[in-house]
Amino acid sequence: MNAVALTVTEFSRGLSNFLSQVQYQGQALDIQRGKRVVARVLPAMASAGFPIDQLDEVLAKGPLLKTRERLAMAGDVRTVRASLRAKADPWA
Repeated sequence: MNAVALTVTEFSRGLSNFLSQVQYQGQALDIQRGKRVVARVLPAMASAGFPIDQLDEVLAKGPLLKTRERLAMAGDVRTVRASLRAKADPWA
């Protein structure tokens, strides 16, 4: 990823515009004081989590659990899934 070099003054004067470039275009920015880069602004990374609908697949690949552990976990999963279904659709 090639970063655009900006002075601190340029960055501060065009902050909103530059942050839009980072957010929507994925542009990286190198902020310089003098000739030295003092900061780099990068697009935020996506969450490292996974969607709940992939939980079964993840659990199938996980470690083997004892019966008591499996039952406790199954109860927790049922509780989470029930709470997801119970949420009202704000657009309905």
